Amino acid sequence: MKTLRDIGTIALLATTLPVLVIAQAPGVVGGPKMPAAESARQLGRITPIWTDHLKLTTGQSGAPIAPGDRASLVITIEPGDGMHVYAPGAVGYKVIVLTVAPQPFVRVLPLQYPASEVYVFAPLNERIPVYQKPFTLRQELALDDRPEAMAAFRGKSALTVTGALAYQACDDKVCFNAVTVPLSWTLPLKSIGPPPDQE
Repeated sequence: MKTLRDIGTIALLATTLPVLVIAQAPGVVGGPKMPAAESARQLGRITPIWTDHLKLTTGQSGAPIAPGDRASLVITIEPGDGMHVYAPGAVGYKVIVLTVAPQPFVRVLPLQYPASEVYVFAPLNERIPVYQKPFTLRQELALDDRPEAMAAFRGKSALTVTGALAYQACDDKVCFNAVTVPLSWTLPLKSIGPPPDQE
């Protein structure tokens, strides 16, 4: 199996699943380039990260946001050669998921998954929804616009959002240890004027 340099921050979890053979991950294989529809111009800041199984490219909606607005966090994921990760609907397997750390006045909307494809694992006669080709996860956030939220965001030029992407990758013979990748986005904020009683 070809390898890529491990230049991302990753934490391997010592969890195992009762399926296939669990092995330590070798290296990562590079995937194709980020789809043009999710270009750096559209997604704002781009940060590539490589793990032992896939390449992540994070981005976000580029326009500054204000209370009452929504922002998009985006992760484009390119599985390595022969690798797949699990999509919603996979039973008995760890579905890839993004967890966003909660913070006041920021509402996390349901994670948007693209359509998956069916992987047939002949030894167990299983048909499992997976991602084997580059795909994009999109996470929408909504900023509260109540007076207390306005006060909390006033004077701030940016909002930092942290989270973690968790997944388990497999190939046609081996399931690797589950992985959690810490992620961070910095969203620019629009300037908020003084409260009405101070204008």
